Amino acid sequence: MGVHQHRVVVYWGHCDPAGIVYFPRFFDMFHEAMETWFSACLAAPYDDVITRRKIGFPSVHTEADFRKPTAFGETVLVELRLEHLGRSSMRLAYRIIGAGGDDDVRGTGATVCAVMDLDADSERFRRSMPLPDDLRAAMQRFMDRP
Repeated sequence: MGVHQHRVVVYWGHCDPAGIVYFPRFFDMFHEAMETWFSACLAAPYDDVITRRKIGFPSVHTEADFRKPTAFGETVLVELRLEHLGRSSMRLAYRIIGAGGDDDVRGTGATVCAVMDLDADSERFRRSMPLPDDLRAAMQRFMDRP
């Protein structure tokens, strides 16, 4: 299964007064990993997919488990895996890994994203749509990576 890694430096703005990452910020990191995945692994820059192609990927379910705190100044990797690819949705799984590698998992999470028509002129505006064939093929290739 393919893995995309998104490196995040933890800034003070990510943290609560105790100097550890405030838990909702991890959901931002998950989304950032998804955005960079489009460019890095699918050859489809996310901004182009949203603004030119008018296809959105809103989260319809998200979850996370936190194992260890992550502090101001650390660098973590957010790993993204595509676990499931449906007709008009996908499930992305995430692992947050600290400097200690696989023995330093800070948390895990998952998001289910729908595929949404963002074309205001479309009769299906802001409704579910099938994933376009080219994106489906790129995502399937990513999933099939060893």
